[in-house]
Amino acid sequence: MGFLKKLGYGLMAVIIAICVFVLLCALNPKLTESISGILYGEDGRSGLIGGRTLEDDEVRAPGVLPGGVVIHPSDDADPAALVPYTPYSGTITTIPENVLGRNGLAPVSGTGQELTEVQAKEVTGSIDKGSLGEDLDFDPLFYPYYAMLDDTTRALYRQIYANARDMNAAFAPCEDVNTDQVQYAFEAVFGDHPELFYVQTAYTEKYTPDKKVIEIDLSYYTIANDIENARAQFESAAGAIEEAARQYSDDYSREKYVHDTLVAGVVYDASAPMDQSAYSALVNGRSVCAGYARAFQYVCQKLGIPAYYCAGTSGEDHAWNIVKLSDGYYNVDVTWDDADPASYDYFNRTDGDYAGTHVRKSLSVYLPACGGTQFRGLESGAPATQDEETELPTEREGYDPYFDPFINNDPQEPLDYEKEHPEDVSGNGGTGPDNTVVPHSDAAAQLAIYGLKESDALTTVQDYYKDCKVQLVSCGMGDHRFYNVVPESLFRTIESEYGKGNYLTGYMDSALKTIGATGCNIVIQAERLGGGYYRVWHNVYVW
Repeated sequence: MGFLKKLGYGLMAVIIAICVFVLLCALNPKLTESISGILYGEDGRSGLIGGRTLEDDEVRAPGVLPGGVVIHPSDDADPAALVPYTPYSGTITTIPENVLGRNGLAPVSGTGQELTEVQAKEVTGSIDKGSLGEDLDFDPLFYPYYAMLDDTTRALYRQIYANARDMNAAFAPCEDVNTDQVQYAFEAVFGDHPELFYVQTAYTEKYTPDKKVIEIDLSYYTIANDIENARAQFESAAGAIEEAARQYSDDYSREKYVHDTLVAGVVYDASAPMDQSAYSALVNGRSVCAGYARAFQYVCQKLGIPAYYCAGTSGEDHAWNIVKLSDGYYNVDVTWDDADPASYDYFNRTDGDYAGTHVRKSLSVYLPACGGTQFRGLESGAPATQDEETELPTEREGYDPYFDPFINNDPQEPLDYEKEHPEDVSGNGGTGPDNTVVPHSDAAAQLAIYGLKESDALTTVQDYYKDCKVQLVSCGMGDHRFYNVVPESLFRTIESEYGKGNYLTGYMDSALKTIGATGCNIVIQAERLGGGYYRVWHNVYVW
């Protein structure tokens, strides 16, 4: 009997302690936050869920992200999206050699400054909320990241988008939000809106010690200084592909055309400027995976085809697309299809096809599962190149350029090879700066005379056209000169291409359309380098 009495007193003591604890938490929110920090990590980015650690790049499933962001992984308006994506649980070990390193995604990221109470009051009194975007609404079929968020984070999403659209540099959040909520709102905005090509995916924020954000700062590429011209070039490049794709009557054929045109017209370049932007691919013609994916997404959006930007890993941070066709969703990786050789290996594939090579991360795990079958594996061979079926689209109407291609094997400027490095009469090769004979067979040594390497040489007509377009667009209006290095066999082909006029659809028309030029005069000069290589000089005047 005494034991039962002691047990009863013990239970009453526990109940009283719990009541006191709940009352204290209600009266002191900071106590609750401290306990939450112990359980879930100080900043909400890590903690214990079901007995395991939640890492930075994970999300809580289902429904709640770190920082309390509630998501809606299914779009009720689209039954196909009700099938959840199942993350691949194995290791990435099957990446083919020809696509190794073709990544380059820089994940959306923020850097922050924690302020003291006095500093926070000063900032709060000196900054407004900028554009709120209260009139904005986004169709969940085309903007799935917006549809994932809860009401608070959606309001922040609209505000970020509106301020980016209006090119405001800094603003105060429209809601009481923490650093995690800001991170996910930015991921969602950049995931949905490739048209914000002039905004960098890195942002800064100022926050209080309890992680409440009081200022958000956007960063813009320098191209934003001439935004009207930049937008005109961007829309012109995307619109040209869109218009050409509309010659086809169904979404699959249009999607394939966009894919093939980007494969034909973009060069993978890990050092490309603005490489996280669709502008780098559509206008500059050089990009990494993020630029390819955002360009594909934007043109498909213009065609009315739901296409999503998907972020994840393929051994390194990587981006690709998810596209919706009539029977479901498919994965598309234009970057990896634009390898050597070009292929359809990663075009319209299921999640099962991508297992072992592509794993989604963060918000992208809530995009629809890809299980479509009707349009999977329909392609045979490689994507058509620019001088075959798929050409970078342009309209010749609207300008009447005067083209005067001329191949001159004995140019006065630049200096002719035969005059500066006369061939040895024995046919062994040429002479270097110190008058030593360099045999033709030693191509590397011969190119080294000019500060070049064999890897600098282009080997196909398609590569030549891609490089010419990129360089001509970079030159812009006016009088310019650029060159590329090719083996002798390709030079003979290039001569034929100019003789047939194929260079027009190969790169010239598209480049002039991108520049917004009305005409161009071009003189081609060939400089024999020896070792079986030529340097092809392009003297151009664009107006």
